[in-house]
Amino acid sequence: MFNFIRLHQLNIMLALCAFSTSMMVMLFITRFLPKKRKWIIINMEIIATLLIFFDRLTYIYDGVTTATGYIMLRLSNFIIFFMTSAIVFCFNFYLTDLLTNEGKLKIIPRRLRITCFASAIGMLLAIIAAFTGLYYYFDENNVYHRGPAFFVCYIIPSVCPIIQFSAIFMHRKCFSKFINTAIFLYTFLPIIIGLIQFFAYGISIVNMSIVLVSVSLYFFTYLDINDEVVRAHNVEIQGFKAERENMKRIFSQAAASFAKLMEKNNREQLGHSERTAIMAKLIAQKAGRSPEDCERVYYSAYLCDVGVEALSCIKEYPFLSETALYVGERYDGKGNKYSVKGEEIPEFARIVTVAKDYENMINDTTLSKFFVREVFIREAGFKYDPVFSKAAYQLLDLGTNNGVFDKMSKKTETEILCHTYRENVTTGISVEQNITEISFDCENIENDKIFSAPSIILFDSSDGQVYETSKAIDAHKYLEYGELWFDFHSISTSAKNMEIRNITETDGDDNSSYKIIAGRFEDHLLIKMKSPQKSFEAIVALPSESKAAYIGITGENVHISNIQIKKTEQKFEKNDIPRITEKATYINRIESDIPNVQIVNPLSKFTKGIEIKEQLKLYFHAQSLPDANLVWHCPYIILYYSDDKKIYGKNYREYAMIKLDGEENGSPKYATNSFIMRRTENFKSWDIWEEQNKAGYECHIEFFKDGNEVTLQTQNKGIYIQNTTRINDGNKEVFVALSGDQVAITDIRVR
Repeated sequence: MFNFIRLHQLNIMLALCAFSTSMMVMLFITRFLPKKRKWIIINMEIIATLLIFFDRLTYIYDGVTTATGYIMLRLSNFIIFFMTSAIVFCFNFYLTDLLTNEGKLKIIPRRLRITCFASAIGMLLAIIAAFTGLYYYFDENNVYHRGPAFFVCYIIPSVCPIIQFSAIFMHRKCFSKFINTAIFLYTFLPIIIGLIQFFAYGISIVNMSIVLVSVSLYFFTYLDINDEVVRAHNVEIQGFKAERENMKRIFSQAAASFAKLMEKNNREQLGHSERTAIMAKLIAQKAGRSPEDCERVYYSAYLCDVGVEALSCIKEYPFLSETALYVGERYDGKGNKYSVKGEEIPEFARIVTVAKDYENMINDTTLSKFFVREVFIREAGFKYDPVFSKAAYQLLDLGTNNGVFDKMSKKTETEILCHTYRENVTTGISVEQNITEISFDCENIENDKIFSAPSIILFDSSDGQVYETSKAIDAHKYLEYGELWFDFHSISTSAKNMEIRNITETDGDDNSSYKIIAGRFEDHLLIKMKSPQKSFEAIVALPSESKAAYIGITGENVHISNIQIKKTEQKFEKNDIPRITEKATYINRIESDIPNVQIVNPLSKFTKGIEIKEQLKLYFHAQSLPDANLVWHCPYIILYYSDDKKIYGKNYREYAMIKLDGEENGSPKYATNSFIMRRTENFKSWDIWEEQNKAGYECHIEFFKDGNEVTLQTQNKGIYIQNTTRINDGNKEVFVALSGDQVAITDIRVR
């Protein structure tokens, strides 16, 4: 490396001169530096440039015996030794400027005053050396030689920078990482290079390094200023954001005030605007709208009841009055106040229309979750935009109501008080194949002469609640199977059959403790009841296997407390509950390529899987069961993969689930689905569609596979469905199975 420098030293020096001069020009025109610091750095660049320039001249005129060579060699050496101390002197001013500005020091450290004096002495010694030969001398051939005190010239540029660095190191936290790096390099790199040069006579790597660190000083100062600008910009942005958030809060508070003013005289509507706004935002998010649009639709929903005239005054947000004007307009345009329909209705108005109805229905205790869901399916494309209608019922499926609409779910109470018969009934406790253990304490709240007893109600409803009024019974599909008392008396209402068995007397020590053990297998319930006086078993045959069963605890003149419910891992199997009625079956039809299947609960049973290769056609007969009463009580198509080809088998991955009522529940984790559903001219109404389901119909589905894409097409009773599934997990095998809810699938043919 040293040989390379010796060989090209003059060219390297010339390049460094040009580079340093360029830095000076850039410093002259720069505006980002404080004026004083700018001129300090310019002077340092001038010194570095002169240092390397005259160092180059010493090599050019060394040994040249002409008058010019004689003068230039001596002048050049003088300037080199003088500038070596001068650059330390100038660096002192740079550090002083840093400490008084960034460091906020009012008194300059003594060490810097010492180095300033020492560097001045160094410059004076350079003048003396020029006339005395202290540092160097020239022979008769005008050749440069080191003098007897040459090492003295290294003291100032070696010791002073270390002293300067010690002063700045104490206050390093006042400076950025860029400034600290620049100071470290400026201090130690020339010293390290100087030690090397002391033993490598004949090359000027120290002066080269001084030029480089002088340039780096400018470079790191630029980075520091740039970083400071970025920090200031970020602070400014944060300030803008804080101001924006503040304005947003003010706007939110104003919107809330407007809404509360509108709701002030109607207690039933309290909180309606806020709940609608939250729901509108959730629907927009579910439909994939931008965060900005989600915020806009939130305020549009919050203020839509304020009035168009009032909102039209808010010129900065025209979408507020526009939404209020068109909210409630039907998507199909029938009966609309304005001559708009479909996409002509502003999008925010279409979202808020869905959100308002969602909020109204979900908070109506007479309506069930299933009723609300079916409304959005039935009215998609008619009253509601199908995109936002789908988002609404998908949110309902996920239970994503943001804690605002919790009336749909209720935990079982731990105590109730009943003066009159069935005055209060607990929320239903679900009876499932896994055995449930229930216990409670019961006390008479009247004198002993008045009848007092607890009882349980067996029932089914959409939300696990007992209802009395005809409207609520119809809305929640409420069906009461019967009632059981702990003295083994019973009433059977809608149960297919009920038998009481194994009645025994008990000698309970606790006169207030009651226990129930309940479970089911298919359409039969087994309920074991124990009181302080008696114990017995009740077998109840439900109207069908598809019916749910709940136990509601109630009574007359009783205080029921300490209600405890325990779900166990033990299950009732086929022979654990004696059958008291024949099992209803709807698959006693012709069986073709795949066994028939009867599905009484959502996805409770499946056909075997069939691999889809290039093309596949499925034909089958479908018939909704007698208890079916919702549009999604129909066949489902499931695309999936598993190692054993079974639904929920090993390494199961679901790619798509298509319901023949036109719903799509894709699996974004493993696949991307492009779904199209439209109602053709053959579609008359949902009521007729359900009647056709009950009567039974022939279904035909086609599948086409191309690489990692599977497309299915089907058209049944006026509903056309097309779905393309792009599989993203790399699996090449794809299977299809049929399932559904409340449906019998028979005569399944594979082509």
